[in-house]
Amino acid sequence: MNFIANLCALIAAPRPLSAAERAAALTSFEDTLAVTYAGWGEASTAAARRVFAGATAPLLDGAKALSPEHAALIHGIAGHALDYDDVHLTSVTHPSVVLVPALMALTASRPDLTPRLIDAYAVGLGTNIALGQALGFGHYDRGWHATSTIGPLAGAAALAHLLGFDDSTTRSALALAAAQAGGVQQNFGTQAKHVQAGQAAAAALRAAQLAEAGVDGSQDIFGPRGFFDLYGGITPGTLPDHVAPDTLSVSRKLFPCCYLTHRMIAAALEARIALPDGVPNDARIMVQVPYGGMRPLQVTDPQTGAQAKFCAAYCVATALAQGRVGLADFKDDAVRRRDLRRIMAQVETIEDPLAGDMPIGIDHGSVRLRITAAGRTLAEAEAIHYPGAPDAPATPEAFEAKLTDCLTIWQHETGQTLTPASFRRDLRARFAPDMMTA
Repeated sequence: MNFIANLCALIAAPRPLSAAERAAALTSFEDTLAVTYAGWGEASTAAARRVFAGATAPLLDGAKALSPEHAALIHGIAGHALDYDDVHLTSVTHPSVVLVPALMALTASRPDLTPRLIDAYAVGLGTNIALGQALGFGHYDRGWHATSTIGPLAGAAALAHLLGFDDSTTRSALALAAAQAGGVQQNFGTQAKHVQAGQAAAAALRAAQLAEAGVDGSQDIFGPRGFFDLYGGITPGTLPDHVAPDTLSVSRKLFPCCYLTHRMIAAALEARIALPDGVPNDARIMVQVPYGGMRPLQVTDPQTGAQAKFCAAYCVATALAQGRVGLADFKDDAVRRRDLRRIMAQVETIEDPLAGDMPIGIDHGSVRLRITAAGRTLAEAEAIHYPGAPDAPATPEAFEAKLTDCLTIWQHETGQTLTPASFRRDLRARFAPDMMTA
């Protein structure tokens, strides 16, 4: 069978999920909605809420948007506004910030579909992974924002399962989603990046609704001169033989900044232990990363908190200076701190050259950090696994702290109290009533 046939088979009849896979999917919803609450007051979210206010589709704060499609857009923007949402290492995407808002928007208007929601999420994530493998890292390497190129198709696949499409309608939905795939890394560090994620969620819903209404599209959007040929890099990826549902392979972010900085932060936090008196003024901080590790980190002199999320030197300096990296460190005033600016000037980054074949995703090699002064080594550290990734999962305490921080911001912005316990109870009641005792 070819790729489109494999994919349609997954969408039509995925294998049953285990209890662990269903629990992991629910955790993805918790993580995504928590950061969406935290991003509700961000300028990009507020602007979208003003522009697309209406009286049809419910939003998190009880207000309404013009339509389910606009609700998906707004929730997607809010979920990505802080760059705190989950990541998939192979596809180099933020999958849940596309899938969850699209699924939420449709089930809010059609609650009878809710029992299929968790399986639909797993189908969407499996599709996201397969598309990432097929495009390869060369797609991201060229400058595409993979979340918003792969996301519309992954979201359309999830919605096609949710709606029980037949084979032809599913193929049309994927084709309509491919026609809306876009988003560029040039927008990283700006509010447009948030919008790109929201647009991917809205595009998925738009494609599914049009296909359901009878609008047809190519029956093999992945064929010659199709999606893979147009969006692939110079070095193609590997077309998977099998497409399967997935809920276990996403990484939960523990720091609210670009995931490519997280191993740098982990190494800096480890190195800091050897520096009880802080970083000396004459120290040299060398950070060496694998090929591709600096691709989105093009900001060297951040002027805003949003830009600082994509500045390697800032994230390393923050970890070394205070032993933690949190939401407050990406406020605009934090970026101007003199102590951080001094350490930033001492940071040098080196990216390994490409050796051999193009890597698969970003989960390869390691980040090495070395601090020297006066000809001697003061501290060394290496980070192999990404914090919060499946190989180094977030502890229950760390995840709970993240939820608490996010919900505290929501309360500050809206005056609405939401504890982690009530948040989880409400989420299960809405999206997974069969797991209310979990």
